Amino acid sequence: MSQQREHLQQQTRAAQQAITTSFEAEGQADSLLGRAHAEQAEQSTLLDTPSVESQYTTALAAQVESKHDQVERIEDRLESLIEQQSSRLQQSRSQQPGLIALPSTKAKWQQQVQQQQSTMQRLQNRLEAVREIKDGMGVHGPRIEEMAARRLRHLEPGLASEWDEQQEELRRAVVMQRIKEMEQRQQSAALGKTLGNSQTLVLAIGTR
Repeated sequence: MSQQREHLQQQTRAAQQAITTSFEAEGQADSLLGRAHAEQAEQSTLLDTPSVESQYTTALAAQVESKHDQVERIEDRLESLIEQQSSRLQQSRSQQPGLIALPSTKAKWQQQVQQQQSTMQRLQNRLEAVREIKDGMGVHGPRIEEMAARRLRHLEPGLASEWDEQQEELRRAVVMQRIKEMEQRQQSAALGKTLGNSQTLVLAIGTR
């Protein structure tokens, strides 16, 4: 009778242990599943969120295109104004007073022509300046790109700051890599010199 009771108790304990183990396994599975979902969500967020480099490059390209379009519109407008002014200048020149005209009339015509010529010169100077902006080179690259970069920094200072920090980290990494390579070359040279001295010493001892 006592054996049956003990056997029954053992079965009960085994069943309880199996249930506990099952609960623990389910809990661990739920925890792992939750962690997997969290990592997947984090990875999806990283994939969906463009990098700082991508954001900055895209924004800068948009500003460059905007500046380029703006410069081209100004260039077209100045070319049109120069064409109109050229017509006015030719018309003024064609109205030159005759030989018998009064000196005041000749002076007035000459002043008008000079004013037309001065206006033409100013328009041509402005057109040259615009074309210099469009096609010229600045200190760090095309001038229009430098203008676009300044505009982007004004519009999105946070993105520009993150870009600067990233570029500074890259520069530091390059410097550290160069230092590491230089140290490795120095170590290799020192090791080669040490080995050379050792071989010389061995040969010297062997000849004695």
